[in-house]
Parts: sequence; C-alpha cells; structure tokens
Amino acid sequence: MQQTYIVDAAKAPWKRSASEGIAFDCQVLLSGEDGGPEALRFRFDDCPSVYGHMHLTSQFQLLLNGAMDFPRGVKHLEALAIHYTDHNTPYGPFAVSRNHEMLVLHPRAGGIISMANLNARRRINLGGRIFASLAADSEWQTLPGAEHSSFKLLMPADFGPAGVVVKAPAHAALALPAAEYGRYEVVLEGSVIAGEQEIGAPGFRYTRGERDAEPLVTGEQGASVAFLTFDEDALEGGITGEDLSVEAAEAMARAI
Repeated sequence: MQQTYIVDAAKAPWKRSASEGIAFDCQVLLSGEDGGPEALRFRFDDCPSVYGHMHLTSQFQLLLNGAMDFPRGVKHLEALAIHYTDHNTPYGPFAVSRNHEMLVLHPRAGGIISMANLNARRRINLGGRIFASLAADSEWQTLPGAEHSSFKLLMPADFGPAGVVVKAPAHAALALPAAEYGRYEVVLEGSVIAGEQEIGAPGFRYTRGERDAEPLVTGEQGASVAFLTFDEDALEGGITGEDLSVEAAEAMARAI
C-alpha cells in the first residue's frame, strides 16, 4: 500500500508541556493514530539532563537548532545534525541548550518509556543500532547529472537507514527511489512543491511504498531538503496491546 503524508509545520499548533519535569514546547505534526507515521517537533528548555529513555519503533531525530550532548562518547551535536536509533534502543540522558529545536520522526507510533522502568530494561533491543552525525562534518558533493545541485551524506552509505541532504536551485525536480520502509523528506531551507502544496521549513513529506513517489519540485528560491529513509527495522516494535506498549503509549500521550 502506498502512503503519502504532506505536512506544513507552520499550520500546526504549539503546546507547552513537560515530561518527568523536563519542560518543552511541542507540535504534533503526525499522530500515528491511523497506523501511519508519527512526527513531533520539540523545543526543549535548556536542560543538563533529559532522562534516558527509548521508543518502541525506529527513530530519526533531526536537530534543527541549538545543541545536544549525549553521554558515553556518542557525541556533541550542533544543528544541523541527526541522531538515529533502532526500535527499543535506549539513549540518554542528554543535555539540550542554545535554543534547542528538533524533529522526532517515527515510521509509526512509538510511545516513550523511561529507562528507570525495570520492565523496559528487560525489553531492550541488545543489537539495536545507534548513530549520530553533524552535517558540518560532511563535504558537499555535486549531484550526478545535476551540476547546479549538491548533496552531503549524513549517514554511511552501507549503514542501513539513510540520511542525505540535497541542495538545489529553483524549479529542480528531486526524486529518490521508492521507500519500501518509509522516508521523511524535510525542507530545511527554501520551499518545495509536494503534490499541489508548497511547503517551507521545516515542513515535510512522508512517503512509503513500492512505487516511486512524485518528485519534489523546489520553489522560487530553491531548497535544501533532508531525505531520511528507514530500513526493515521500521517493521519491528511499535504500539501493540501488550503491557509495556500500553505504558509507552500512555506516557507519550501525557507528554504531548
């Protein structure tokens, strides 16, 4: 089944909230309630320790502004940066600072569960992958067949999940192969036409299916777009009817 969602982040309401005493502003951009993807936009208050937790599905965090510091040598991130985890893969605690803002992008509803939960610790995905990188650490390269466009890799080409930023002039068609397990296409600068809708940063399109999606077309000022593609881990985990899943879904609902 082909899935396509187009989101204009400028039209979504903001909510002031907190989780485990950590304060933030949040937009629910996609709820996942229909079985499709879940996407959230967060602006955390400066905080030295956001508690360690995990989600029950794979996740991209796209850092749009500010900084994040992860423990155990994962790394210091400054925008633009990405952080990826497989399902049931814990991370944190981490610090946020300098007008932090990020997108949290799931292939489906994933809930949230604190690692203080002993039952959750028994469900950790011991083989789960975790990866983080700064866009500034990668060099721009010319996009093959498009001499006025360029790209930079945010993740190793053979990692599994993929992350790439493409920068193109006005009226350029940006097309990638079909995304069998789902892909977020996030506008970072400028605007794109998706379907018949023009969206600016940090709006996005989510597409999943066996057919190639229609190309995004850059607007009058051109655009930079992050393409974040899941692999087969997106089929694992998620919200089900079992106890930990119910608890994770309830915790997310309280937070947002």
